[in-house]
Amino acid sequence: MGAPAPAVLTAFLSALALALAAPAGADAGPHYDVPPGYTRCPGAEAWHGFFKWASAEHASCRAAARFMRAYAAHAGDRMPTRVDGFRCRIHYWRNEDGDIYASRHTCARGREIVRFYGMV
Repeated sequence: MGAPAPAVLTAFLSALALALAAPAGADAGPHYDVPPGYTRCPGAEAWHGFFKWASAEHASCRAAARFMRAYAAHAGDRMPTRVDGFRCRIHYWRNEDGDIYASRHTCARGREIVRFYGMV
């Protein structure tokens, strides 16, 4: 039997590339993304660097850092969902064993929004 036709080989390689790329993008871990309209606050950290990668909308980076420190003061075994008038939504990333290894916190109070990540 001869070599496969170029069209068959191209189709196979394209399908293989898509199959290998899809899981990587679909299960990507946390990364420092800043939504449009938000200000990147790379210097805002709390809890000895556990909370980091902050961004803010309708709030200064100084206010974001202050809130993150207040949030850290309330954090413990469970992450709080209400601190200083802010309500927080939390997205968790888990490893293959189901253990949490990172989190993204989106906390809002009125128009102010502070987003930050918790990572080991």
